[in-house]
Amino acid sequence: MPKQEFPSPAKNTPEAKKMPYQRWYPVTDLYRNAPDKKQFMDAMKKGGININGENITPLDFFSTGSDLNDEEIIEAIQDYLGGENLDGKTELINQSLEKSKDYIENYLHRKLPKEIENLERLKNVNDLVKIFKKTSTAKKGEGVGLSPAYCALISVAAASFEFRKKEMDGLIKESAYLYEEMFRLMGGVQNFHRLRSAEGGYDRIMVFDDTNNNTIYVDSYFRGKNEDGFVTKFINEPEETAEKASKDGIGFKFEAKSVKDVEKLVPFFTEYFTKKFGAGNFVFENTKLLDSKGINGVRERIERGTTQFLITDRANPRSNPNFRSFKINGALNVPMAGDPSRMKIKRNFEIQIVLTDNSNETGFSNHFVYEGAKKLSAATRLFGSFTREYLDIICEEAGAGSKLSGEKIKNYFKENLLAEIKVAGSEKKRYATKYTAERFSKTGRFTEEIKIKKIR
Repeated sequence: MPKQEFPSPAKNTPEAKKMPYQRWYPVTDLYRNAPDKKQFMDAMKKGGININGENITPLDFFSTGSDLNDEEIIEAIQDYLGGENLDGKTELINQSLEKSKDYIENYLHRKLPKEIENLERLKNVNDLVKIFKKTSTAKKGEGVGLSPAYCALISVAAASFEFRKKEMDGLIKESAYLYEEMFRLMGGVQNFHRLRSAEGGYDRIMVFDDTNNNTIYVDSYFRGKNEDGFVTKFINEPEETAEKASKDGIGFKFEAKSVKDVEKLVPFFTEYFTKKFGAGNFVFENTKLLDSKGINGVRERIERGTTQFLITDRANPRSNPNFRSFKINGALNVPMAGDPSRMKIKRNFEIQIVLTDNSNETGFSNHFVYEGAKKLSAATRLFGSFTREYLDIICEEAGAGSKLSGEKIKNYFKENLLAEIKVAGSEKKRYATKYTAERFSKTGRFTEEIKIKKIR
């Protein structure tokens, strides 16, 4: 599959001159002038700072000021890492940079400049400073050069660094371990029975709630988030931290026959996972599945225990508007990498419950279309916008996986996901995801030369 080309830094094109949105100067200045720089960077890392009602984090990183000196760059990086010794993290940083290049080229299908493709491994902190200096924009009147590509490289590497630092490469094995443990006795009762394997890798299982003497038949499966999924989640949420990005690191999905079954399953799973795996810190997310009466009934059953019932109704801006589900998020205890002989660690998990006849995986709700939407969102966050040619690449990939027409997917994205970006003095169309474009607009990320021409 062809990759979207970056503009060549050798071509000082009029278009490049008219697209000065690759900026980070306002936040650079805020950091420099902060009374407590460590506190400022800690706030950036733990959810961002507020600009005009929107969160800005280190991943909103389009360029640094060219006047930053080595000491300031080292200080900022150390503050972000919590004062850790940078030379002692060289190998981890190298791994993260390599993953960043792989993610941008092979997952996002953006071709990196040769200079970045051929980057040598870092030997010490001075080599890292040299990379950061490449993120500064070119001089006034010149093209944007390589700075956007270097900024994207570092942003993705920051997300990869968190994944590796927290040793999340074992999430798939940990998910498999927990899933199999569910079919073992607990207190002399077997609450889950595997009946048969259904098409597509799902199990048909029986769930027995011994407390209320309910038996419910569901289709189920488990999955663990891989590094590409974690990085994409980290990039796509404006308030994201490593903890939030991993909230569904361990995942279970259950398809129930009726809404009544969902109302029974939510309290049961909450109590079962608490007793079996020491789960806690629950947050419940309803997306158009339960009505207010159903939610109140679930709340009443759960609050009879010790669990605090917190619920959010925020829909994912990249999901199909018809998406319906109920999610249980929390944290539980699991042996590292699913190995019972290793120490238990705290991991975030998500249980998603949908209806068997749901349309969440059909039409434009298909998984491959949703993946395409996530890639367009990530490309917007990292590069500000993208071309029609890039949109075609993503829609072609989504079409091949979903068996839908790439052209139909593109029209769906234009109607529901994308905003058109108009560059003053240029007829060339560029696009951005509406959600991210609105954030950028509110926080001044688009200059007077760049306007959101149309949000349908």
